[in-house]
Order: sequence, then C-alpha cells, then structure tokens
Amino acid sequence: MTEASIDLLSELSHRFQQRLRDGVYAADVELTPFEARALATIARMPGANQQVVAARMGCDKAQLTRAIKVLEARSLITREASVENWRALDLKLTAGGAAIFARLQAHRAAVTQDCFANVTAAEREHLSAILTKVIDGLTARPAAASHATAQE
Repeated sequence: MTEASIDLLSELSHRFQQRLRDGVYAADVELTPFEARALATIARMPGANQQVVAARMGCDKAQLTRAIKVLEARSLITREASVENWRALDLKLTAGGAAIFARLQAHRAAVTQDCFANVTAAEREHLSAILTKVIDGLTARPAAASHATAQE
C-alpha cells in the first residue's frame, strides 16, 4: 500500500508540473519552464540570495545562474547587495517580474482548482494533514538512518 501511495504522489506531481509547464507556454511569457520556476521561487522568497533559491529549487548554482542572467536581462528581477552578507546578492522581483508572476499564479490557481474539483473541503484538510506527516517523516530522519533501521 505504501509503495502504491508513493507512486500516486509521484504521478500527481508529474501531472501537476506538466500542466504548470503547459501554462508557461500558453501564457506566452517567453520564459522556459525552469526560468518561470526560478521567477516564482524568487517571488515567494523575496530578498533570498542565489544559494538559498537554488537549495529551495533543488538545483545547482550554475543552472540557476543562467536563469538569473536571463531574468535580469529581461528586467524581471534585480540583484542587490545583501545587508546581512556583503558577498551575497539578494534577489527581488521588479514590477515586470511581479506582473508575469501574477499571470503564472493565476494559471497555477486554475490548475489547482482542476486538481481538487472532486475533493471536498474536509478531504482537502485531511490530505494536507497526512502529507504534512509524510513530509515530516522524511525530514525527521536522513535516508541512510531510515534505511539502516529498516534493515535491522
């Protein structure tokens, strides 16, 4: 049952991400899906530096650097010297970046609405509670520790 549940979560994630990627192209924002994801992450973490954004996105710094250069060249984000660390640059959306983010968020909201069309409010709350527990389980113990314990 557990493996089937993980497979379902994987399929859900895949389909949801595909619909979001389709929306990037449909919104005609002239960004790659990765660039759009970087823009959205920066929007959700205003003032975060590149290292923090890369960690949140689960990508390497070089990959993110390329996207940041594109976003900055299109005047969608700015890089400002960090108040906390003089070696770091904080990333923030410009007004143009915020406008594109709003379009992408509208599409994300529509996909989310489609995703949960057949799910009641109570079921949504229950699902959220279960997924939080699942995430907590992954966060609480590193994979190596979990694997060693399972073999004992």
